[in-house]
Amino acid sequence: MARIRARVRAQRHIYIHNSISNAAHYFKNRVSDRIANDDHEGVGLEIIAGLTLLAFSVEAHFNFLGHKLIQNWNERCGVQEKIELVCKQLSVTPDFISRPFSSIEKLREFRNTLAHGKPEEIEIDKEVIAKAEELEALGIPSPDWEGYVDETFFIEAYEDIDKIWKDLLERSGLSLFDTLTHGTSSIEFIEHVEDEPRQPASSS
Repeated sequence: MARIRARVRAQRHIYIHNSISNAAHYFKNRVSDRIANDDHEGVGLEIIAGLTLLAFSVEAHFNFLGHKLIQNWNERCGVQEKIELVCKQLSVTPDFISRPFSSIEKLREFRNTLAHGKPEEIEIDKEVIAKAEELEALGIPSPDWEGYVDETFFIEAYEDIDKIWKDLLERSGLSLFDTLTHGTSSIEFIEHVEDEPRQPASSS
């Protein structure tokens, strides 16, 4: 096959926060649709996946803003420091006690619990006064993180993270296009290249 000499040029800005946010958005819509259709089998697992991706999107968003706005941005520093640096740059004082920023802290706790995967052993031994239908729930200890596996929290946290992102993006002066993965490429023909002549087979 004939060969050619060419110059290949390419430039691409790859912003992973888009893919992570899109995945979280997918799970949010899927969970809402399934619950609306009374389809609950395995929905808790999809909430776990959605919350994990949403937690990842927080750091990805702040990495993007830090990369664009702050000279010598250090992507290896902690998430909390990243948030504080970007917010300071944009003259925002985050309140982690109230929404929307309180969702960041809850997502961080949830993400860290799953990421570190430590065993947890819980024991209950106490007398209680309760209705008969309440006793079964009282007798089954559950970890704190399971309280986050809830459609309401998932939707609220998604809305909070989206609100923070849009507000900071507007303050930054960056356009929506600036946040999208994009690039250019070109191939410039130079010349045809002759195939190297085949070496004759040696006779033995």
